[in-house]
Amino acid sequence: MADEVQRLLHYLAEHYTGREEAKDLERSSAGLEEHEIAVEQRRVMRREHQLADKLARAFQRGLRRAYEASRAGGNAITLDDRKRDENEMAEALIHFLVGPGLAKSTSRETEPMHYQYIISIDWDALARVAQEAQVDLAALLEDR
Repeated sequence: MADEVQRLLHYLAEHYTGREEAKDLERSSAGLEEHEIAVEQRRVMRREHQLADKLARAFQRGLRRAYEASRAGGNAITLDDRKRDENEMAEALIHFLVGPGLAKSTSRETEPMHYQYIISIDWDALARVAQEAQVDLAALLEDR
């Protein structure tokens, strides 16, 4: 199952998060040579893949938690950054889903410099992306 999570995250990195960062880099790289831009863009993609690998377990836990909440009639989950595991789930979901528009997130301060993140996932959009990535989303969501 870890392979499925990583395949989805790598797909998101290649087609969404990394691609956007690479475009931003290209727009802000006045004065750089073309080959320097290409080197930096490859570095961006490597960082995205490394982040995907690092956050894969947290991403899967957060996704399952959101799925269970949706099955129980909820439309969002709340994650508290004061709890390490929840902070990691929030980081993973926000980076890989909110940035690309596959989820929405709001936050509220719980105490100075600490937040709760309320995250709602667009399950239909995520299912389309998972299908494009040839990932069995249902298998990722089931606790096996």
